[in-house]
Amino acid sequence: MYTKGDFHIHSIFSDGDYSPTELVVMAKEKGLDIISITDHNSIDGVEEAINRGKLEGVKVIPGIELSTRFRGKKVHVLGYFNEEILKNSNFKRVLEYVRSRDVLSLQQLLDFEVKFDDESIKNKIHTNSGIKLLKYFGGVAVLAHPIKIKNEIVSDILNLDFNGIEAVYWKNSKIDNEYFRSKAREKGCFYTAGSDFHSDKRVDKRHGKLGEVFLNKEEIENFINIIE
Repeated sequence: MYTKGDFHIHSIFSDGDYSPTELVVMAKEKGLDIISITDHNSIDGVEEAINRGKLEGVKVIPGIELSTRFRGKKVHVLGYFNEEILKNSNFKRVLEYVRSRDVLSLQQLLDFEVKFDDESIKNKIHTNSGIKLLKYFGGVAVLAHPIKIKNEIVSDILNLDFNGIEAVYWKNSKIDNEYFRSKAREKGCFYTAGSDFHSDKRVDKRHGKLGEVFLNKEEIENFINIIE
């Protein structure tokens, strides 16, 4: 049974400073026994992390942080998967199109099975479409760091069809954590915790430290049961 988990971590495969292997070793040193690598629009570092995790006794959940837009504002959606996603070549192609902002090719690849909202046509994926996309590939969709979302849209975003909310975040106060936990309970969904770790090689006031916030044993079990 896992006891301490950080589910929002970035590697050199997006904008982090450490390799997946280094992150797993660091997680072990900080007492984490389950983590997720959630690079921006990429799962390229996940397999390396999983392999190292097996040596270190750290479970690695395949994850991603998908870039979306809602009424023109940036909204990030965390996606979590089982390990089968690593064998899915279509998903990797999808992410290539996401990174190149080629929504038309993305729709054609999926044979229009995922309906993209009008805002996505401008080559920026609408948040609602991003949720559908992650679920289409068997993932669960989690609203990343709601504390960072603009006040004028946060209520509407919380009402979207997320599976979960990143309720525990390094930038939150205790009151914020409890507020977003309560929102998750109201929606009947689970919640996660994430440090949004990128680096400790430099001063980083935008992101937290690895393991700074985490889920405990019971919270992890609720999360794992949904993914697996």
